[in-house]
Amino acid sequence: MIPKEHYRWVWDTPNTEEYFEVVKKIALAQRMAFNTDFILSKIIGDEVEHAHIWVYPNKEVSGDKMDFEGNLKLIKENL
Repeated sequence: MIPKEHYRWVWDTPNTEEYFEVVKKIALAQRMAFNTDFILSKIIGDEVEHAHIWVYPNKEVSGDKMDFEGNLKLIKENL
C-alpha cells in the first residue's frame, strides 16, 4: 500500500487511521481471495524512501504466485 503523495514514513501520512483502514481492506480481501488466514504485513522503509506497507499472503498459499493479473482480479473481487 503506497500513498499517492510522497511521505517518507508511514507515520508521517495524514489520516494515518484511514491509511491503515485501506491496508486492512486489502488484507481481508487477500484472505478471501487466497482462502487463508495467514496474511503478512511489513513496514520497513529502508529500500524505498517512500511510505509503504507490504501486505501479502504467506508462501504456503496455493496457486500461481507469478499470475499478477489473475491474483489482482481475485483481490479486487473480494474488496
